[in-house]
Order: sequence, then structure tokens, then C-alpha cells
Amino acid sequence: MHFELHQVRSHELIREADEYRLAQQARNAGSAPRTMPSDTQRPTPRRLLARLRG
Repeated sequence: MHFELHQVRSHELIREADEYRLAQQARNAGSAPRTMPSDTQRPTPRRLLARLRG
């Protein structure tokens, strides 16, 4: 049971990380023609970082 919960949670984290990466790529692709200063980019959400750390 514990292993199954761990496996499900791992899949959820991977899925969320993939979604975040795709959204970040789309955001970067959309802003590529315009030159944006690097300090205006949004930092990685703390919640996602905390979830990835476990």
C-alpha cells in the first residue's frame, strides 16, 4: 500500500513538473520575439519547489 501511494505521488509530481515545463516553454516562446529583461521573468513558484523537494 505504501509503495502504491509513493508511486502515485511520483507520477503526480512528474505530471505537474511536465505541465510547468511546458507552460514555461510556451511563455518563453511567446516572449522570444520581444526582448525582455531577465529580471522580469517570474521565479519558480515556491509551492512547486517544495513539492519537488518532498
